[in-house]
Amino acid sequence: MERQKKSEIHIKDDDTNNLSDLPDHLLLHIIEFMNTKQSVQTCVLSKRWKDLWKNRTNLKFLHSYPDKSPTFCKFVSHILSCRDPSVPLHSLHFEHVGHVNPPKTTLLEVMKYAVSHNVQQLTVNAEVKYIWDLELSPYIFSCQSLTFLKLGFWQRYNSNGIVFPKSLNLPSLKILHLLDFTFTTSDNGCAEPFSKCEMLNTLVIISCHLQDDAQALCISNSEVSSLTIGIDDQYVKEDRNYKVVFCTPKLTFLTISGRPSFEAPSASNLPFLEELYIDYITYYYKPYEGRVMISWLQLLTNVKIMKLSFDALDLIRLVSYFSCSL
Repeated sequence: MERQKKSEIHIKDDDTNNLSDLPDHLLLHIIEFMNTKQSVQTCVLSKRWKDLWKNRTNLKFLHSYPDKSPTFCKFVSHILSCRDPSVPLHSLHFEHVGHVNPPKTTLLEVMKYAVSHNVQQLTVNAEVKYIWDLELSPYIFSCQSLTFLKLGFWQRYNSNGIVFPKSLNLPSLKILHLLDFTFTTSDNGCAEPFSKCEMLNTLVIISCHLQDDAQALCISNSEVSSLTIGIDDQYVKEDRNYKVVFCTPKLTFLTISGRPSFEAPSASNLPFLEELYIDYITYYYKPYEGRVMISWLQLLTNVKIMKLSFDALDLIRLVSYFSCSL
């Protein structure tokens, strides 16, 4: 029995030693499963582990109330400055939620670092209701390596959002998520920011707006197959409703959420549309909403699957043939 116990102990000791004997790339693979803070803490294990975390290719920073924002932002800056700059960066995820806004310098530092290290996947989400002069540098919209980009800078209180450039130069981009931006328009009064993204196949636009003098948002892209548009217009006057023009011949999945104020495109403009989801949200009824909902229902001639939220069904009841003329 004593021999067996000694053998078991010996095996356990060997297992522990074997972990440190693994090659660097395997240890680094293990570190990648940890959150960023935990991975940095491995530096105290031994000299072998001291600098391994600096070779991470994926960084994730999450701040939420009641964490202390200044401490969090200093931590982020420290990680970016100490990481091995020669190692390519695959993904960087920065999210800051809380009553205290992150410093503008931290947001710009995160995005500049990501782009300068050829990041492939970038997510930056933050509430910036007390940052009035946040302007995103052009380099973020001309990164050649980006395949996934998710940007959200919500300001609340019916803000116009951060200004979005007229066009993007992101040749590798496949997935784009945008939250609370203002699209700028050309001389013709139309915003058309996505037409040059030749690899884009998934586009999500939530709570975005147009400039006051804008006439239409043109979603023009020959490759987009999945599109989500979320509109919250409970504070928007009816005379400010703008058109949304669809130039997406390969679109197969379409989601309209919130409170859309624009009418649906003609079914002939979406020949491959298979699935439509209308996630309507009711605040109070506006007269134009009946016309909008009827236009979306006309897409039934094309789609194979249509999903409707409870509020959408309730609006259909209000604008049925018994209460409204077509």
